[in-house]
Amino acid sequence: MIILDPIAVSAAGVFVNSNVSEDDAPAQSLTRVYAAGDQVMDTSAHALFESKVGVRSTVTISVASPGVVTWSGHGLAAGTPVSFETTGALPTGLARNAVYYVVSPATNTFQVSATAGGAAINTSGSQSGVHNATAGQNFNRALTDKTYWLPAGATNRWKMFDDYNNTQTEHADEIVVTVRPQAIAQGLYLGNTDADEIQVIGTDPTDGVVLNETTSLNVSNSGSSFYNWLFKRIRRRRQFCTLNLPLYYAASFEVRIKKPGGTAKCGMFCIGPLEDVGLSQYGLEAEIKDYSTTRFNADGTSETTVRGYSKKMTIDLDLSNDVVDEVHERLIDFRQKTVVFIGAKQFDLSLVCGVFSSFKTVVSDFARSKIAMQIEGKV
Repeated sequence: MIILDPIAVSAAGVFVNSNVSEDDAPAQSLTRVYAAGDQVMDTSAHALFESKVGVRSTVTISVASPGVVTWSGHGLAAGTPVSFETTGALPTGLARNAVYYVVSPATNTFQVSATAGGAAINTSGSQSGVHNATAGQNFNRALTDKTYWLPAGATNRWKMFDDYNNTQTEHADEIVVTVRPQAIAQGLYLGNTDADEIQVIGTDPTDGVVLNETTSLNVSNSGSSFYNWLFKRIRRRRQFCTLNLPLYYAASFEVRIKKPGGTAKCGMFCIGPLEDVGLSQYGLEAEIKDYSTTRFNADGTSETTVRGYSKKMTIDLDLSNDVVDEVHERLIDFRQKTVVFIGAKQFDLSLVCGVFSSFKTVVSDFARSKIAMQIEGKV
């Protein structure tokens, strides 16, 4: 078995560029009120956050001194931050997305002030369109404050680099990513892909292009049958692995995940050096742990909630006693670290990106030892 030890793509200088824009949501504004479900983006962490508090509703605003906001059953307390949006124009005295504060709340109405506890604002002029008001408490709360913000995962560009196989980076036609490992990277693994082919281009600053390989993910399943060749569904591999990257320390690698006319997807991107930890033995067991659930009702109908899944593998290794201590210690170094376990490259089922749950070493005789491993894939 070979272990691919991934280099952190988020490390300085490793990530070079991507054709996937990081524009999932606007950055957090400290002068805007958010309703529950609104998302903001932290580009430094490449992560999305979702507001846990706040409400939004269609309102009417009177032109009066002071102006009165009508919001049926709003339940807002005095001092609650409020902002307004509109499809047309707000009355003079109010601006879009500016932060105001509730004054004199009644059951269905309230007034607003420019400062907490300040005087109510007078409105004038004309107005048009449909007005919406957002009320909440978290517009100036740090994204790390979990009372107000809920982590909503990585941005689309970085989903393929996070620790989850079921979160996929998506882009029309193809995903193009360039990385510079700044180390001897021998292997590349792409997990949970939806693509027709993968192209890998390696470029060294001195020697130029040192690798340019394209691999089709389409698998022949005709079984020498002309009928199957014409009509059987196309089968595509869900993952890609190469262990033949050229040994250049300063090389950069451009990876193109192609699906012309469709949406290319990739759930896991791992590039790094390789470790040989022993000879895989026959008897390898692979299974899928599905976290989806189906609930059956009293009348026999059912409701299914689809969730992610993970791969599991049990494998026995054979190795020389000359290296058994070294391998034993190296596996301890990989404890709770996400790596790619490659049991037998010709079987996709034996490619698992995850962590080992246990391993047992047995010195079976004078020359050879055995290692039994249980491996849990990432969801």
